[in-house]
Amino acid sequence: MWVPSEDDPRAGGTHVTTLHSDVLVLGSTLGGLIAANYLARTGLRVVLLEEEVQAKRPALLREPFLLSGLGPGGPVRRVLRELALPLIEQREIRRGELALQVLLPGTRVDVGRGRAALARELEAHGFADAEVLRAWLDAVDAEAATTHAELWQEAAQRRGRGISRLLPEPNPEPLTTSRRLPAPPNGLGEFVAAQLAALSALDSSQPLPAPALLLHMTREGAFRMPHAEAPFLGLFRRRLETLYGEIRPIGAFGLVMDRKDVGLELPRGRLLARALVIAVPHEPLRAFLAKTGSPPAWLRPSPPPLEAPIRIFRAERDALPQGMAERVIRADGTTGEPIHWLARSPDPSDRRIEWLVAFGPGAQHLPARRPLGELAPLAGGGIVAVDPGPTPAWDLDASGLRFLSAGTSPWLRQSPPVVTVGPELAPGLGFEGELLGARQVARSLAERLGARPRAV
Repeated sequence: MWVPSEDDPRAGGTHVTTLHSDVLVLGSTLGGLIAANYLARTGLRVVLLEEEVQAKRPALLREPFLLSGLGPGGPVRRVLRELALPLIEQREIRRGELALQVLLPGTRVDVGRGRAALARELEAHGFADAEVLRAWLDAVDAEAATTHAELWQEAAQRRGRGISRLLPEPNPEPLTTSRRLPAPPNGLGEFVAAQLAALSALDSSQPLPAPALLLHMTREGAFRMPHAEAPFLGLFRRRLETLYGEIRPIGAFGLVMDRKDVGLELPRGRLLARALVIAVPHEPLRAFLAKTGSPPAWLRPSPPPLEAPIRIFRAERDALPQGMAERVIRADGTTGEPIHWLARSPDPSDRRIEWLVAFGPGAQHLPARRPLGELAPLAGGGIVAVDPGPTPAWDLDASGLRFLSAGTSPWLRQSPPVVTVGPELAPGLGFEGELLGARQVARSLAERLGARPRAV
């Protein structure tokens, strides 16, 4: 993968080892893995660098809360085909009948597949008449379909116009489509707000760019990997390795420029490349670099995201409530801290054990034996809070972050090119938005570096 320079000791030199590649991807988030795979598929030499703490974290702490938008004709499936993921790998992605559950005071709403099923469920809980609910869900899905098509069209069209098209202004428009949500029937606001708060990664005071898309993706999602030892992000890690890309864990480093290259200064050498992809939020990265030196001037300040607490529980399967979904959003009817969302993952070696991961502002104050909070106390024992270990300092996934603003510039004016991918590029668009944004950036960067995407 690496091409050693003349001062590499293995090449007969006596200086600090300097290794060269085409592209460095800093961060192993979803956006970083997508960008790395697209770049490697063009034949570029790609190295993805992740924080050592992140590399050692359990896979269940890396996964997106909800894998939505994985229908047969959707953008995510198109991306999987473009990256030529083996069909046997794609078949591992399973779709459940129950997307998630929303816990409200005195109510547990099962969000299942299809408008009719959800309308009947909401009617049974007394929210509104089924006919009124179906009409509202129809309007939500129509709005979502329009946004969906525009997002894909924008990503596809920008690919062919080259990198200059993406840099017309110092603050180019991010990959978003602002659309309003059709007004929900009276009494449904709390149910809707709980889902949008969990899925948008935006602070509650910020307007959402595509709320209808998020709600549609939630209901029609319910996609996840059935085995804890084979997580969804593992698909892209394995694919990168088959494309002769490399994944390296690193510790302390600094960002450096060397003539026409950009790279990382490490304790035992330098890693240089023709381009750098930053796949982590800027402010955590700036804070990390400030501890070892001065962050480069081109890594401009951006609104700092809020880090939401993460709690992990070890649970005996028999101790979990009957009918509990694999994804749960819990809100007690107020704003602020009480909301949190929870994901279940089976233990890879012991079928009697499951792991519960709680994210969000309300997770910090959860009692050790009540991961669902006071709304759903669990009978008996069998639930134990577990220390998740050190929190990554810079390679943070969006599941543990709340973005305060959508105004971050996705491109850093720099030669050699330094670009950004991830939820910071277009917050509020969920899983699909991060994936499509990374696809757009990677394909444009490949063209700038003289590589061309391979035909599929």
